[in-house]
Amino acid sequence: MSQSKFKAFAVLSVCSALVFASACSKAPQGASGNPSGGSASGGPEPKTLKIAPDAWMVEKLQLNTAVAKFKEKHPDVNVVLQPYPDKTVLANFALQWSQNKTDADIVMVDGSQEAVQYMAKDLLLDFNKTDFFTGATAKDKFVGTALKFGDVNGFQFAIPFSLETYAINVNKKMFQEAGLTDAQGNVIQPKNWDEIYQYAKKLTKKDGNKVTQQGMTIQWGPNAQSTLIAVEQAARGSFYKDNSNVLTFDTPEMRNILSIWKKGADEGVFSIDTFTNKDAGRNNFDAGQVAMLLQSGSTAAEAEPTIGKGNSTVIPIPGSDKNGSYAFTAGIIVPKATKAPKLAVQFIQEALMDSQVQNDGATKWGKLPVINDYFDKINAEWKTNLYTIIQKSVTAPFYRDYPVLDKNMPVELQNYLTGKEDLDTFIKNAEKMIDGINKNVK
Repeated sequence: MSQSKFKAFAVLSVCSALVFASACSKAPQGASGNPSGGSASGGPEPKTLKIAPDAWMVEKLQLNTAVAKFKEKHPDVNVVLQPYPDKTVLANFALQWSQNKTDADIVMVDGSQEAVQYMAKDLLLDFNKTDFFTGATAKDKFVGTALKFGDVNGFQFAIPFSLETYAINVNKKMFQEAGLTDAQGNVIQPKNWDEIYQYAKKLTKKDGNKVTQQGMTIQWGPNAQSTLIAVEQAARGSFYKDNSNVLTFDTPEMRNILSIWKKGADEGVFSIDTFTNKDAGRNNFDAGQVAMLLQSGSTAAEAEPTIGKGNSTVIPIPGSDKNGSYAFTAGIIVPKATKAPKLAVQFIQEALMDSQVQNDGATKWGKLPVINDYFDKINAEWKTNLYTIIQKSVTAPFYRDYPVLDKNMPVELQNYLTGKEDLDTFIKNAEKMIDGINKNVK
């Protein structure tokens, strides 16, 4: 999630066909030396750099600003943004890259776990074998453990960008009106999911059968898999089976949470708006119509201009103050098939790690910087609360077939919440899905 201006310098297209339209190129073995020219084969690199971000990133990650600033500094380089509509397109890259072809020199994915499928097939540049980690982007310059979100066994397959975690975005004014703040005006944090349900019920307002103020919206849309692992990590300190790296939702904690979700959905206390519109919760929270929103905590910053400065904050998912939540970053990856590996590394280093790009993304959209110097300059309650959670949080499993869960788990969850499946059937189908995917990285 982050921001941008200088739109004249970027060529935007949300048509996924652009990402796969151009000629093939031979894959280099790596990028090292001065990242300003010269291909892996020793010849000059092309002066055109193509960047493929998820469409939402263009505005919220300030990509137009990044392109404009790089273009101003390097007027001989043509940088083209080729957005893809959503992450369902990502599987197409694997086939192209395995043939040593690419139409994108840099790809940006929504969560580094989405890039594991490429790393498992040895299609990505290892940033440890480039000059990226020097100067202002040396490893000790990065916030906390952010680099681990794109690292497997010392292979840095992705550079983190935009630090986030799942939490509960809160409209403080609504909590005050409901008597759910203390004498200092701070939100009284719910201790468990039964209290969350009671809070949501108290915060829901109706005019007849019409809900005029929604108590809570939970991200049950396309990002429902992220919601599931976030609440389980918070509740039990892990989303894995004991002494394994195998994801499971067949636990007492998750069965209890899922039962509460079903009761809240049946009663209208928890909105199901996200079933058909992933952004419904965010849009309604921004409009001052939702008291609590469980998804990325970045929404708190985004909502301030509309619901009022100081009225927006985040609180932990029950248990995440102790156990953490699901934390993630956008992942910046470079395919080995690029003809311009050094130029790609240079753009990431100079443009995407730029202070204005990183800070504007944070203050406007809650996408926290990954560089310490920029991170420390943000002064906001939501930032402090988010980082407290992030420090204890974990990222999604690095499974080769993790995108299968991202795609199919929301369907199963919605079947359960709408009564098409009972709880046992949902758990059975979820476990079968997890058992059936390729969990290997290499």
